[in-house]
Amino acid sequence: MKSRFIFTPLAIVVMLLVMPYVRHAGAIGWLFGSVVVALIPLACLYAFATERRSMVVIASLSLPFLVLDALGLVSTSRVLHLTTYSFATLLYAYLIFALLRDLLARRSITADMIYCAVSIYLLLGMMWSGVYTILEVASPGSFQGLTVSADIIYFSFVALTTVGFGDIIPLTVLARRLAVLEAAMGSIYMAIIVALIVGRYLSQETGGEKS
Repeated sequence: MKSRFIFTPLAIVVMLLVMPYVRHAGAIGWLFGSVVVALIPLACLYAFATERRSMVVIASLSLPFLVLDALGLVSTSRVLHLTTYSFATLLYAYLIFALLRDLLARRSITADMIYCAVSIYLLLGMMWSGVYTILEVASPGSFQGLTVSADIIYFSFVALTTVGFGDIIPLTVLARRLAVLEAAMGSIYMAIIVALIVGRYLSQETGGEKS
């Protein structure tokens, strides 16, 4: 049986690796970056192809986000950026919710379960990068050390994994509190997901022994 979720983490990884190099490479690079960003909702639409409601919500959030993202090529309006990243944050938040719901409903360990768990973790980093971008656009100077937009994503994953390199620093109280919340969320998620997988594994093994 073909995995439904294998393309979601692949799409996120491709986006993370490709975006910093193409987004600032002129008009063609910007538009290609928009196509790369679209891979994530497309992969999730494939994953939830049998769930009409999820597909409608994903499409409804993705379409304005992708259109506004492409318009960023011709406009540097703060309102446009705020709206774009608001839709992006809502999209990633919903994808996390939908994937988490699917993950918790599973009763046995499968490849899909692992792909789903990895996707949620990566999307947490993406969602929080949207939150930080909104904060920086609305209140410039909330972070020190930012040079390009991709650095926001970098900072988000540094906070999520609690690595804490310190080359990008949240300066305002709100920025620091948000970084604390993301770090706590990353740690709690890892603890819960490990416990969930171990519990499912033990239950699966016990059921196999009884049969």
